[in-house]
Amino acid sequence: MAGKRSFSPVSGGEKGSVGPSSNTGQKSEGPGALIDYLTIIIPRSAMEDRGLTRLDHLLETIFSFHGDVRAMPIREKRWQFYLHSSVLVDRDGEMVGRIGLGGNSDTCCISLSGSGCKWVKNWHKAYMGITNLRGRISRVDVAYDDYDGRTLDVHALRDRAIAGDFAEGGCPPRHRFLSDEGHGTGSTLYVGGKGHKELCVYEKGKQLGLSSSPWVRAEVRLYGKHFSVPLDVLINPADYLRGSYSVLRELITGVCTRIKTIQRSASVSAAAMVEWVRRQVGPSLNLLRNAFGDSWSEFVEARILRERMPGRFRTLIPAAQLSEYVRLGLCQSVE
Repeated sequence: MAGKRSFSPVSGGEKGSVGPSSNTGQKSEGPGALIDYLTIIIPRSAMEDRGLTRLDHLLETIFSFHGDVRAMPIREKRWQFYLHSSVLVDRDGEMVGRIGLGGNSDTCCISLSGSGCKWVKNWHKAYMGITNLRGRISRVDVAYDDYDGRTLDVHALRDRAIAGDFAEGGCPPRHRFLSDEGHGTGSTLYVGGKGHKELCVYEKGKQLGLSSSPWVRAEVRLYGKHFSVPLDVLINPADYLRGSYSVLRELITGVCTRIKTIQRSASVSAAAMVEWVRRQVGPSLNLLRNAFGDSWSEFVEARILRERMPGRFRTLIPAAQLSEYVRLGLCQSVE
C-alpha cells in the first residue's frame, strides 16, 4: 500500500469539500447506487488468526450468503497469478465469482461478478468483515441505473467528453465511443482507463435486447493498483460514483436500488424475449394453432416446452423469483 494515494469521492475542483472517509455507521446522503463488481485481497495470516481457512466459512463471515453462494472444490488451476483457484456458484448453479489461493504474498483473492454481488444483503457487514481481516479492494464497480433515460444520454456525454468536461482540473482523460450505428443494440462510452479510474456509460436496456428501451447505466470502475480504494465505498457507493467526475455529480439525482434493477432487468428481458418469440416463432405457433384448433396448446406443452431457464435470464434474476417478475413486467408493459 505504500506510495499509493487514497481515492476520494471529492472533485478536485471543490477544495473545501470533505468526502466520506470514516462515517462507516452512516448511510449515504446521495442517491442510491449499486456495487456491481468487487475483488478483494485478504492476507492468509488474517484468515488463520480468525480461524477462517475454510472457504465457505470465510464467505459466510464476510458476505452472509447463507448458502446462496458456495465455493466449489479448490483446483490446481492458475488464476490471477494464484496457483490454486475455486469457482463460486449460486443456488441456481450459475458461476458468480472466483477465489484465488497460493501466491501473491500469501494472500487470498475473492472476486464477485455483478451476479455475485446481488446475493450480498448487507454491505455494512461486508465492510466490517473485510476490515477485520485486514483486506483491501483490488477493484470495485459502482453502478447507477437511469431506468427511464431522463438524465443520462450516452451520446450527449460523448459530446461532453470531446469538450473536455471530464478533465477535473487536469488534462482530459482519454475516451472512446462504441456506436451501434443505429442498429438498436446499444452504444457505449468509456472515459479513463483500466487500472486507474474508468467510467463506462452504456444503453443497458438495448444491451438486454430491447431496442426501444431508454434504460442507461453509468458504471465507475475503481482499481487498487495506483490508488488505495477506501472500503467505505461499499457502504457509500453513490458518493464515490458521483464524486468520481463532476459531470456525474451534476446529472445523477435519482435513486437506484438493487430490487428495482432486478425488476427492470426482468421486465426488459421479458419484453425482448416476447419480441423474439413473435418474430422467430410466431408464424410456427400460428400454424400449430390452425392445425390443432383448441388442443394446440396441449400439443405445444407436450412436444415443445422444455424445463429450462432461458439463457438471457440466468445471471439476472434468481430462478425462484423469475416467473413472478416476468409476469409483473409483461402485465405492466401491456397496461
